[in-house]
Amino acid sequence: MRVTVIGPGAMGVLWAVRLLDSGAQVNILDYRPKRARQISEQGIFLEDGQEELHCPVSATADPAVLGQAELALVCVKAYQTAKVAVELGRHLNPQARALTLQNGAGNLGLLQESLGAGRVLGGITSEGSTLLGPGRARHAGRGRTHLGPAEGEVDGFTRQVKELFTRAGFATEATAGVRNLIWTKLVVNVGINALTALLQVPNGRLLELPAAGEIMDRAVEEAVGVGRELGIDFLHADMLAAVKEVAQGTAKNISSMLQDVRAQRRTEVDFINGAICRQAEALGIKTPVNHMLNALVQALEQDYL
Repeated sequence: MRVTVIGPGAMGVLWAVRLLDSGAQVNILDYRPKRARQISEQGIFLEDGQEELHCPVSATADPAVLGQAELALVCVKAYQTAKVAVELGRHLNPQARALTLQNGAGNLGLLQESLGAGRVLGGITSEGSTLLGPGRARHAGRGRTHLGPAEGEVDGFTRQVKELFTRAGFATEATAGVRNLIWTKLVVNVGINALTALLQVPNGRLLELPAAGEIMDRAVEEAVGVGRELGIDFLHADMLAAVKEVAQGTAKNISSMLQDVRAQRRTEVDFINGAICRQAEALGIKTPVNHMLNALVQALEQDYL
């Protein structure tokens, strides 16, 4: 399968290296021409324990490359999805599909608006990756990946994508009900990301700090309440236990939000905790903990952006 990875961030590099190493045809679309040239010249690198994988790859800033793809893997930040969706609508091969495994709420809808529901796959992953530099990442934590069509039942193309990821070494399941998947991951992010960014700690440290655990509990409780009002069927009966399990399983991982704060980049907090607040407001529900977490991370951003 011909895959274009959109965005050479931490997750983009992880997916690209593993897919290339498994024999897939992969190129990278980057919005920064200079960085794209650098990646094309040096290739991409992935640290995993004592091993470092290096793969030559073609990278470009020209969105016309999407016309060659069978699958476009969207790996940009949530606040960049609207722009990417427009380019996909203009350039993606009509027989190709886009897959989002991004953090936050709203990505799937933007891609559906541009491409139509039949050409969009969505899902979640608990794989962890840390960006070390242009085209360089560390595989920071392993987990499961769930993906499926934006609407309808699992079809042949979805099963092909599932097999593609499985061959690349990712524990992957194909399933219907993508909205439920995305909300499940959203709640996990609600419980972990903002707190790690504010406290400047790896994921597992949250479980060792009683006050942080109390805030996590309340933030997750609020998010689950909003989801249930929207009819979400979460993957886990006990979502708080699931959040803590992810934090433990990725104990040494530096969350993407903390990576962004340390690099003084814009975070995705408005598409995670902020998304919960907006949905809650529409439903007439109060979410004070998520409101405060969202505001505090945005205050950090305003201090350095």
